[in-house]
Amino acid sequence: MKSDSEIKAGYVAIAGLTNSGKSTLLNALTARNISPSHSHKGTTRVPISSIYMNDDTQMCFIDTPPIEVFDDAEFFSGMDVICLTINSTDLSSQLKSARVREFIYEIAPIPLIVAPTFIDYFPRILHSAFINQIAMFGSFQEIVPVCPPCLESTYRLRKIIAGYIPSRGRLFPDRCTSLHSERFLVSEQIRISLFSVLPSDVATSTAVQIEEFSIRDEKRYVRANLHVAKHSNKGVVIGRKGAMLQNIADIAAEGASRILERPMYLDLWVKVRESWPGNQSDLIEFGYVC
Repeated sequence: MKSDSEIKAGYVAIAGLTNSGKSTLLNALTARNISPSHSHKGTTRVPISSIYMNDDTQMCFIDTPPIEVFDDAEFFSGMDVICLTINSTDLSSQLKSARVREFIYEIAPIPLIVAPTFIDYFPRILHSAFINQIAMFGSFQEIVPVCPPCLESTYRLRKIIAGYIPSRGRLFPDRCTSLHSERFLVSEQIRISLFSVLPSDVATSTAVQIEEFSIRDEKRYVRANLHVAKHSNKGVVIGRKGAMLQNIADIAAEGASRILERPMYLDLWVKVRESWPGNQSDLIEFGYVC
């Protein structure tokens, strides 16, 4: 029996193959742009959480790295519900993927809801065909086609997910938006901004390290170092007369300010850490390895 102090409260993992729309879906479900999303493959490198709550519901949605690289059965076993995103523009091959089939087997018996994404590419009359095709590949609790950028069916998906969340005491304090620190979330915004303006090989090999995270004149002040793996990349990141670096700072500050809900001043510096992607201690220092 549900007591007066119990609400729907739990954890929901959003999983899927590379570029299946996981990050965009998390942001749409929680109405908060916490998880950086970009067309570049694999921009989500660690699980990122965003909490949705109202008077009778608390759901912590967790955006996960692509299941091709994030093979952590123990992590998923702690979830109350799993939402599997499938790219509708590549539906057949994703459903036939050995990794998808393996993942579905691994997470049983956790409730699994499938969310075909990018449905805006197709007329609505085809959506039922997507549902039928997916249903032939397994027994799922629900199949809900969605278009996160235009918010189509995301409210319905959130309501369906809540139906599978157990009733228990509150898990999070009021106004809690994420399990992560603001420092971490700002760091991720800086990292994803690199992909907006830099060549992909330079962006991928540039690490973000925050040195100062303080309040000055009622503004959040952030000083961060961008560590490039080659000397030649330093000039690329800085740009002519610092124009590229300023562009990166403007994009990152805009995104981070929305998350922090306060103005932010971002001070970026570029440093060279030769071949850091191949150095285990550097990977640990920059947060790529636990």
